[in-house]
Amino acid sequence: MSESLRPPIKTSDQKLDRFSFVRAHQTPPQQSRTTTQDQIKNVSSVTSETKSKCSVLQCIGLQLLISLLLLVLAALIIPIVVIVLDTRSSPCSTTYSQTFTGGAAPTTQCTAFRVFTTGLTCSSYSLMQMYGSNDPVGITVTDSSVVTALALALRYNNTFGIISNGVTWKIDLCGSRYEITATGSVCSCATGYTMRPCHVNSDWGGIAGSTCSPATQTMSLHFE
Repeated sequence: MSESLRPPIKTSDQKLDRFSFVRAHQTPPQQSRTTTQDQIKNVSSVTSETKSKCSVLQCIGLQLLISLLLLVLAALIIPIVVIVLDTRSSPCSTTYSQTFTGGAAPTTQCTAFRVFTTGLTCSSYSLMQMYGSNDPVGITVTDSSVVTALALALRYNNTFGIISNGVTWKIDLCGSRYEITATGSVCSCATGYTMRPCHVNSDWGGIAGSTCSPATQTMSLHFE
């Protein structure tokens, strides 16, 4: 009995084809892991960039805040410094002020005046004021060249005379001691402004009044 012919079964080939198909459409595990790692790296990179941007913004904000605080501090300090400078005495500012007793010759007043005139060492002065208890405002010279010349004459015991703003100033001897006067007349009893701090008797001058045998008063001379 003859056997019927059957088409050959290609089981192995079919299985291989299916296996090949499945493998062709499956994602290799290694490639999947690589893709996942790349995604993680990308996320980390984005996060780092975000943090970096935040850090930069924070730094800028901090710098702006510090700048604002410095401006506020400067606004508070500068006016104080200006006020201090305005109220601070000039390094060349110096004042002679003594009380003279009517009917008495000056003693300690003369010593103080010599110390005062010896200390007139600045190269220039811009103001001189003669005043006292009889006239707290007194008379003032603001011409720097005139004020400096008056200071030098007092310091070195030199004679000097000049007219400034209609006032005739003189520094000269009265007896053996120097005087400074705004009356225009040396060693006289003219009414006005005269100082003879080292005079040998009670005619030591006066402010806005009699300059011979005057009443007790304070006389002052200021340079700056």
